[in-house]
Amino acid sequence: MATRRPLHTSRISDDLLRTIYASDQEITGAVDLRAPPKLARRLSLGIIIVLPLAKKYWEDLLVGKIKEVDIDAEEMFVDAGRRDLQQLQAPVEVGLHVFHIERFAAWDAEESMTVRGYEDGKMRFADMALEEVQRRVEAFNAEVGERKRRWDVLGFSALTATPAGKKTFARLGFVPTGYNEIFRLAETSSLSSPASAVRSGGDNTGRTQNNAGPQTIVETVYIYPGETHTGGLGPDVISESEMTVRYN
Repeated sequence: MATRRPLHTSRISDDLLRTIYASDQEITGAVDLRAPPKLARRLSLGIIIVLPLAKKYWEDLLVGKIKEVDIDAEEMFVDAGRRDLQQLQAPVEVGLHVFHIERFAAWDAEESMTVRGYEDGKMRFADMALEEVQRRVEAFNAEVGERKRRWDVLGFSALTATPAGKKTFARLGFVPTGYNEIFRLAETSSLSSPASAVRSGGDNTGRTQNNAGPQTIVETVYIYPGETHTGGLGPDVISESEMTVRYN
């Protein structure tokens, strides 16, 4: 028998956002959002943070021209810093990037349940979270006010980093863009390791430490659409992220 639960939603607090940021920063680095974006929501069952990026930045993100860690909220968020009210009647094109999605441990993704406001039957958290984001965008577009610009949503994107995440977004209709980030361990032997090294064709790496003496560091290998890596990543790989997209 299905269990009926209300889907409560609220804004993500500054403290929770800082906790999420610190956790992501420890793994691979993460953009500092400073304050919760419009589409950062805490649901009964978990949390979702979606970044509303202006079209040109979103399209660059999809193919790795800009990295997730380089997102600048003050510059790249749709309508960021814009005060020209004469242009507010025209819709603005926006790509919605799923920056963070997390289901609380108490929620069983395989449990059949009914949530008020959603269709009866089995519905997983990721489906609920994305529907909540879409509902909020529709509500935003329905608002009336002189500072409002309608959002023309081009689609959703997500940088998936785990097998479960890749499976979830594939089920939701997301497809790879061809941009990947591979994190691997590398041991330096020189007395001074380079702060960064950039190469192409799957050997495009960034080294984030610059301390004297041999040490183990984490390298990021960037693979762009149309490229293939040269191999040899092997057991030193600790994480692989894949950019995915679902166009509207």
